[in-house]
Amino acid sequence: MISIKITWKYCLAFYCLIMLYASLHELVHHFAGAAICGAWGYKTFNYFSTACESNRWAYLATYAGPLFSFIMMWVGAYGLRKKNASPLSRQISFALIFAQLPFQRMFFPFFKMNDEFYASKSLFGDTQLMYWSVIIIIWLICLPPLVTAYRSITNKHRLAWFLFYLILFPVIIWVPVFLLLEYLLVNRHVLDQTFIGIAWLFLVNEIITVIGYFLTKKYFNTDMYKLKSKQLPT
Repeated sequence: MISIKITWKYCLAFYCLIMLYASLHELVHHFAGAAICGAWGYKTFNYFSTACESNRWAYLATYAGPLFSFIMMWVGAYGLRKKNASPLSRQISFALIFAQLPFQRMFFPFFKMNDEFYASKSLFGDTQLMYWSVIIIIWLICLPPLVTAYRSITNKHRLAWFLFYLILFPVIIWVPVFLLLEYLLVNRHVLDQTFIGIAWLFLVNEIITVIGYFLTKKYFNTDMYKLKSKQLPT
């Protein structure tokens, strides 16, 4: 069970976690594409192409990113259910579920968007059976970790907190930076030279994000603030 207490330090840690796993999602696409094609493709923050786009096997690289995100959601749910997990570990596990952007994964396919829909349409055709199959499969994968996350919340107004994490929190603290980075890379060509098919701006951001995550992950432990408040002199 976890108690949510949002501070600016917590927001910083959550931002780093989301950016880290959003970047890893994209890197999984990229490296899967290289493994399938035998050559590096190209990627930005929000787009990737393989070196063998005409090869139907290349669509496996499109599925690889969501597969990674789904696995991380289940890893987070497992961490929440571990009986001997520390308060910090539970908080990170809770945040890890929402850092995979499950709202995007679950609702964008309704509008014929997302990796899962694009790859499935390309392989199996744009049919009603494919459309609903993709949606149902995604929901069946995402719902159990989300239910675990919901049940773990001990704050009052549990549903409001859950919906805040599911829909608003990632949009508020991560999306603006993500869109800015994509704009700088694609439209302004900032550090757009590539190494193994990856723009340097992406690589620099990834290094900063990894360092930032390891420096800030301790701020997920909301019990730390309770302990400090008890230690204050009266």
